[in-house]
This record gives sequence, C-alpha cells and structure tokens, in this order.
Amino acid sequence: MFSALNKSFGDLRDKKLRKALWAIALWSLGFFVVVMIALFGGLDAANFGAWAEGGAIVLGAFAFIGLFWFSFVIVAQTVAAFYLDGVVARVEEIDYPGLPPAKGTTVTEDVVSTFRFTGMLLLLNTVALPFYLIGLFVPFVSIGIFYLVNGYLFGREYAEVVILRRMEADEAAAWRKENRTKLLFAGAAIAFGMTIPLLNFMGPVIAAAFMTHIFHGTQARRDVVGSK
Repeated sequence: MFSALNKSFGDLRDKKLRKALWAIALWSLGFFVVVMIALFGGLDAANFGAWAEGGAIVLGAFAFIGLFWFSFVIVAQTVAAFYLDGVVARVEEIDYPGLPPAKGTTVTEDVVSTFRFTGMLLLLNTVALPFYLIGLFVPFVSIGIFYLVNGYLFGREYAEVVILRRMEADEAAAWRKENRTKLLFAGAAIAFGMTIPLLNFMGPVIAAAFMTHIFHGTQARRDVVGSK
C-alpha cells in the first residue's frame, strides 16, 4: 500500500494530472468565494448598526471558516466527479501502458455516484456524531470511529471510480469483498489526507491515483499466482 501511495505522489509530475488537480482545487475554492461574497454581502445589506454589525461580521467569519473546514471535502468531491475518470485513465496510461482499453464511465454516472457518496458521508457521520462527542472525553474512541466510518466510505467510493471502468458490477462487488481490509486502510489514509490543510486540495487526484495502483497491484499479484 505504501508503494501505491508513493507512486500516486510521483504521478503528480505529469502535467495533465496537475492540470486536473488545479481545476478541482480552483473550482472548489471558487464556490467558497461565492459563498463568502454572498454571506458578507448579506450581512452588509442587513445594516445591523455599527456595534452589532461588527459582531455579526465576526460571527460570519467564524461561520464561514467552519463551513469551509467541514464541507470542503464534499464540495471538492462533487467537483472531482467531472475529472476522476480522466485521472484514472491518465494514471493507467502512464504506469500501465499495456492494458486493454477500458469501457470507462460517463460523467452522469460519476456525478450520480458522487451524490450517493455525499449522502452516505453525511448520513453515517451524522449517526456517528454522538460517538464523536464522546471523544471529548475519550479521544481515541472518536478518532477510531471517524476513521472506521470514513475509511469504509472513501475506500468504497474510490475503488468504484477505478474498478467500474474495467469490471461489471458483480465482479466489482467480488473484488471489493476480497480486498475489503486493504480498502478500509486505504480509505482511512485518504480520509486522513483530506483533513490536512493544503494536502486536501490535492486529495481527489491523489486518492484516485492511489486506488488505481492498489487495484492494478492486486490484479498483477493475481496474474502471478494464477500462472503458477
């Protein structure tokens, strides 16, 4: 898994992958710029008065920071839906040039998958919220639950981005079951990266490349075992 992660960072030397990375980051930031303008424009138009307006601006700033911190991953994932199939295709082109052509996925399929993932992300983290609050007193409990929940979600989501390009749904389900432990740890690594400032801007592209290497690594080992 560490080899796959190292390869995914190495792939960022490619100009096309960097272009996708910048596109996802800038479109995501653009969304928050619009939100910020709307938020502070609304506060300014409300005309609370000098003292109240100062307090409202401070509260608005904290609200915006909180919104940015907690929802950046969701926004970036939604934007990334338009790019990830191309990212996986480019990684395969760079590192696995002998592969047969993939059937790929459509933008519509990717967007639907992303909205499904976002819904599950919000639902499961909302259900887990009481356990996160327990973490105020027992930190390791909330950390463990956070990475268990989000490791499962990210591992499954990025695995589907990669494997559904080359497998039918039943084959993909069998592959995920066979590699569920590896996907959980890979997903936890992705979730960890998504919580680190600056690294989270690169998160979707690195995660897609990471999972591409994991998938083809397991296929290569299967081929070696099958040839014996």
